[in-house]
Amino acid sequence: MSLYNEYKASLKSFDVEEILDLVLYRPISFLLVKLIYPTNLTPNQISIVSMIFGLGSGIAFYFGEYQYIIAGGIFIFLSNVLDCADGQLARLKKNGTKVGRIIDGFIDYVTGASVFIGIGFALHYITGNPLYAWGLSAIGAASRILQNMFFDYYRNMYLMYVYNKVNDVNGEIIEFTEEQERLKTVKGSNLDKMLVNMYLFYCNFQKNSTSHVDIKVSPEVYKQKNKTLLRLWSWIGSTTHLTLTIVFCFINRLDIYLILTITLGNLIFFILLMIQKRVINKFKLKK
Repeated sequence: MSLYNEYKASLKSFDVEEILDLVLYRPISFLLVKLIYPTNLTPNQISIVSMIFGLGSGIAFYFGEYQYIIAGGIFIFLSNVLDCADGQLARLKKNGTKVGRIIDGFIDYVTGASVFIGIGFALHYITGNPLYAWGLSAIGAASRILQNMFFDYYRNMYLMYVYNKVNDVNGEIIEFTEEQERLKTVKGSNLDKMLVNMYLFYCNFQKNSTSHVDIKVSPEVYKQKNKTLLRLWSWIGSTTHLTLTIVFCFINRLDIYLILTITLGNLIFFILLMIQKRVINKFKLKK
């Protein structure tokens, strides 16, 4: 297998990857994967290291001074590279697990929470205004969660209906409810049980928030109608947010990142949501 084909095999699909991942983070993480491939390192171990850097970014932001904010931005970059690497290693080695998928997603939210809490402390330190700092951080965090959740939802729909690679949210609920029941018969594994329970809560929340519907459409038609739209959704995905955070770390204006997330980010989100619903309605979906 050529290096390029091996790189492609390490991806979910070119269609669903965020542009910044394809051109920046995943090429770097792929080189890292090639280095560690012969070792016994597991995807879950890489995920843990990714989380440590993510937590480190929030701790660095806490101090509020410019050099620490720069360090926080560097930690975010390293965290995202490793977050890409764990999935690529799992796909190349074909050793991914159900709980590993949850760990990967869980760590994304831990990193996100750490970053936004850290930003709150940083802005409080810089502005001296706790109401402004924490209010802006809280609204920015809620906005990012909403934007990322809907992008993930429509990305998974695309992967399911075009490539049959993942379950839709109903399939995920069924699959992990079975895993939940299986784990009840296993002694120990308390962490796995907790993560499965949390993931089922997230899936049910996502299902109720997105008015899930069943689609009857050919892969070719679904791809034709949604490929460009999904690419637009990707511009409010997690990698875009992380990259913008890094950029605004270096100019020491994390408040501008939050304001852009709340204003421009949410505007793009609502426009895409309206367009997406119109596209889906044309498929004559049934609830």
